[in-house]
Amino acid sequence: MQKQTEVAEAAASAPKTSPHTSESKTSEYRPRRIALSYVMDAVNVPQDYADELHGLAANTGRSIVEVGGHVQPWFIDALRPACSARDVVARSDAVVILGGADVHPGLYELARECWRDVDLAGVSASADDFEIALVHETLAARKPLLGICRGLQIINVALGGTLIPDIGRPTIHKSEPEGDGWADHSVSLAAGSAIESIYGTRQITVRSAHHQAVDALADELVTVATAPDGLIEAAEHPEHPAMLAVQWHPEDLYGDKTHLDALMSWFLRQIP
Repeated sequence: MQKQTEVAEAAASAPKTSPHTSESKTSEYRPRRIALSYVMDAVNVPQDYADELHGLAANTGRSIVEVGGHVQPWFIDALRPACSARDVVARSDAVVILGGADVHPGLYELARECWRDVDLAGVSASADDFEIALVHETLAARKPLLGICRGLQIINVALGGTLIPDIGRPTIHKSEPEGDGWADHSVSLAAGSAIESIYGTRQITVRSAHHQAVDALADELVTVATAPDGLIEAAEHPEHPAMLAVQWHPEDLYGDKTHLDALMSWFLRQIP
């Protein structure tokens, strides 16, 4: 994954035209660059967990290339970004915030006695700060923004919302300890929402693996999908129609690939 990141960063700094390409064809020549942010090698987490995050990120990038054609995934290490959030947004056409560790509880003013419910392994305040800045910079630039799992939680916290530190067990959102952590459950989609238009139906089955969830949704956002237990599964921003965030993992290798491809196809169409 590190080599993939280095290649992407090198490509990002390469000239945007060739000696045989006129200035009028610059935008046609340059691929659309999609920044994908996640913590690549979090500290204090099992290697298999880190490897799983790499796999999910790679599958997202693969879908972007397959459905987008002339596009360039640019993987950003939120823990050790090579440039500022503002620079990432300036050099990208769209931004994706992927899954990962819990959000630091201090960022949404969780009562100190409830911090015990947060899985502090892998938590990084600096990575959280970077991705929160990424949210604000992307929205300010009015560029497409997609959040997946932790991505939804980061977007919500960035805009003033709060999180449930631990939804507990048993739950439809995560398998029992003896399982692999993944669970399948249904999600109801709001009529007239972008997420409904993506899938063309009011209900889908999704793959989940999370123990935190949105509690109070940020005032700027609206709920567009819910689980049978009432948890918020997706949110949109009425003033930024190119922003969408989902709690589930459409990029899971054992999920329905058509769900991921449909989501990425919609997302890429939001690029002007």
